[in-house]
Amino acid sequence: MAGFMPAIMTPMIFDDPKALESPAAVTLAISVATFPIVCMVAVLLSWLVFLLPVFANLPYRYLLACGFTALPLINLTTAAAALSWIFYFNDGLFW
Repeated sequence: MAGFMPAIMTPMIFDDPKALESPAAVTLAISVATFPIVCMVAVLLSWLVFLLPVFANLPYRYLLACGFTALPLINLTTAAAALSWIFYFNDGLFW
């Protein structure tokens, strides 16, 4: 639920027309906008792997379920890297 408000505010990254030319700003926008979707898919996949009888014979079923639960960390690290890039190389400007 906490990821929906930043995802709704993502278009504000592109207030300046030059922001579309910045790969860091575009990466940040994509990462923030897709975060709620990735969270929902991660939880759904982890429960499916854990509960479906098709996956009952997998030797690392619990580890796979935990791996799917950790998928939103990819978005978080990508957003942190893009934001760090923006603050370090662009002096906090999105263009």
